[in-house]
Amino acid sequence: MSAYDFNTPLKTYLQNMISQLPNGTKLILQTLNQADFNKDDLSLNARVRRGELNAALIWAESLGLVSYTTSGRQKVYSLTSLGKLCYEEFNDIITTLNEER
Repeated sequence: MSAYDFNTPLKTYLQNMISQLPNGTKLILQTLNQADFNKDDLSLNARVRRGELNAALIWAESLGLVSYTTSGRQKVYSLTSLGKLCYEEFNDIITTLNEER
């Protein structure tokens, strides 16, 4: 059983927020769904430029979808339990990239 009740306004809120995420953040969520990565590997595997990576991670971290652990001098990023649940629930939104303007 999940600690998050999606039969509340939380589901609508997360759905709206995830649909507005930048493409870089969506690519990061897709990549972290496969495995945990440090910043360099995350940038390469997610195909997000290093300059965009920090901003994209801030979006995901502020929603509670991504967290990191420190391993030596590196941060290793992974999906949180909420991030995993959202990836399953809103997979169609996360895997659909927004049109570039």
